[in-house]
Amino acid sequence: MKKRIDIEKLLKWAYCDELPKAGAGQGGALLSRSAWSMVEGFGQLLTSVDDNEYGVVPDFGPMDGDPHPDAIKVHAAVCELNALELDLPEGWNPMPEIARHEKHCKIVLDAARFGIANARRRPVDLVRRHAILGGCPDTDGEVPELKPLCNANGQPIWFQMRIEHALDENGEPVEHKWETEDGWNRNTKAPKAGAYQKFYFDPDPTEVIIARGEYQIWRSALSFVVEELRGKLEKWDVVSSDRPACPWENQEWRGPVVLPDLRISA
Repeated sequence: MKKRIDIEKLLKWAYCDELPKAGAGQGGALLSRSAWSMVEGFGQLLTSVDDNEYGVVPDFGPMDGDPHPDAIKVHAAVCELNALELDLPEGWNPMPEIARHEKHCKIVLDAARFGIANARRRPVDLVRRHAILGGCPDTDGEVPELKPLCNANGQPIWFQMRIEHALDENGEPVEHKWETEDGWNRNTKAPKAGAYQKFYFDPDPTEVIIARGEYQIWRSALSFVVEELRGKLEKWDVVSSDRPACPWENQEWRGPVVLPDLRISA
């Protein structure tokens, strides 16, 4: 009779207990230890490194025998994540606390989207990393405050856009624009006409947003792997993780939303 097992525990079993057996008797454990030290030293756990058929895994002691067939199926399912494409949904914002600052929110979200799209950790890397290290991507972060840019004295800076019209060497009219920081009228103690301020988030929420995006990718990836393995394992009956989709919002999980299956069927 199959045993029920949570997907996170199944991944840990596969990558920590079974797959390190690959290459046993041929220096496999030694190579795993050496590769693990190298990766750990560069702070790139399981990213773009694959020293044996099943990926880099740490040496947890003597490993006799071959990996369990279920572990190999788990690894194959994880590798299927490479066939998916990232698709952050319209209106994606894992930090709703800043949504009211629409203009500035869009700037940091665009930066976070770019960071996620160009991150070195692919979904398969995130899954392997946390299978071995445990836990999940860290989503904690301080809610930032929107603050105005200030001068050295701590006074808000008021900017002005200067415009100058002139003629170029061909006698054609040209317009030159430049920004100054003299938009405050010291005499009236008020900003000059047309003056404006600039604002920034403190602390910068970009890294927290990227981390929360990685969490959503990782969580979607777990759900995908569960579906890939359903009914295919000999020893285990895998069940989904009970982790929420957005722990920062305390919402119920509604299924994968950032890793749609875009593989084309033959």
